[in-house]
Amino acid sequence: MNRSHSDNVVSVNSKFKIQNPKLSVLVYQTIGIAAVAALIGLSPSVTFSQPKPLRDLNVAYPFGGSTSFFWVAQRSGAFEKYGLRIKPIFIRGGVVGVQALLSKDVLVELQGGAAVVSAWAQGAKELKYIGAVGNKLDYILVANKNIRTPAELKGKRVAVSQIGSSSDFVARYALRQVGLNPEKDVAIVALGPAGERWAALQGGHVDATIVQPPLTLLARKAGLSIFIDLAKVDFEYTISGVVTIASFIRSEPETVMNFMRGLADGMDFYRDERNKDQVVRILGEYFRSNATEELEETRRAYSQVTPGLPLISAKSIENVIANDKNLAGLGLKPEEILDLSFLQKLQQERKAKR
Repeated sequence: MNRSHSDNVVSVNSKFKIQNPKLSVLVYQTIGIAAVAALIGLSPSVTFSQPKPLRDLNVAYPFGGSTSFFWVAQRSGAFEKYGLRIKPIFIRGGVVGVQALLSKDVLVELQGGAAVVSAWAQGAKELKYIGAVGNKLDYILVANKNIRTPAELKGKRVAVSQIGSSSDFVARYALRQVGLNPEKDVAIVALGPAGERWAALQGGHVDATIVQPPLTLLARKAGLSIFIDLAKVDFEYTISGVVTIASFIRSEPETVMNFMRGLADGMDFYRDERNKDQVVRILGEYFRSNATEELEETRRAYSQVTPGLPLISAKSIENVIANDKNLAGLGLKPEEILDLSFLQKLQQERKAKR
């Protein structure tokens, strides 16, 4: 399942029904346009108004299991129901993603907590988290077969995507959970995305790394040493949050709300057993894989890890801050980077529908 997502700008064509012009003329000649409007209870201007065009919206995402919720939502047509034509744009690094958001090249982004909170702490107060598709750690710490206990990792190489990234934080957190000091006991090395780290682990170039579904399945099947499954640890952390900028919230609050509605509907679609085959096909496109067992593992795992709405909490941001040595002493207030109004409205709408 090694892959490197190329930039994706995907638009969905809308199909509108066009009235038969001959029929329109005939109706006009016989009973008149006003009568037609009266028969269906609408004024002539409403009867023949054109559908409102879709709002194009650039949305950035990094490659990862939790962001597959967004991909499925986009491919399933969930956003079009709310008047949005989403253009997904793959951006590999957290820092580059934040820069794209601040420059307004994209207006919404799926992004982990580390890069966003760090930028916000350094003055980028425009950044606002409004939700999350991943609010819990979804990794395992896995090592080569010849390393049987966490203690045997001392002096060994542990791979992450980038130093300072979410995967870097997760790896250090996992190492501490199994009794190791990540600053002293191991060498943390940056090797890029999950596929590249997996290849390095299999090739013996590193001794351990952290992986998400579906690589968790491959690790088990390969008989590798798994020291901790963080999905089973009660720890909130923004692994893939929905972040935008305050100026966009002020200028287009309904567009932001519609994005959240579409995302929530897409997440429901993802988890619905009736859509299993279609979701697996979409995941195959996302991961560029036809390995059905691995794709089903991904769907199963994330359906359990991220139930309900795209929730985010102050606690998840607090944990980002508390576990980053550069942020912990700054006296940051997690609630200041959050705008929970859209989630609250979404919850009210769902309650009213029920």
